[in-house]
Amino acid sequence: MEKYSHLLNPEMNEVVKEVREMRMKISEKCGHDLNRLLAYYQKVGEEMRKSGKYKFHDPEPPAEKPAPTKSTRGEAAD
Repeated sequence: MEKYSHLLNPEMNEVVKEVREMRMKISEKCGHDLNRLLAYYQKVGEEMRKSGKYKFHDPEPPAEKPAPTKSTRGEAAD
């Protein structure tokens, strides 16, 4: 429980409450539609990137999968 003791802080509770209220308003604005909500957050993210005010970390591109190898014996695997 010690790990979460900061959540018992009244100031933190107010911050969490405010964040949840903002998320609910955004969801309402998007009609609680997941696709519209995703598009909204993507648009906001792009606007934030373009502003230059914030730093973003881009994830590493997925590693390419190696080409399948052919059986040298010409037999199918079980």
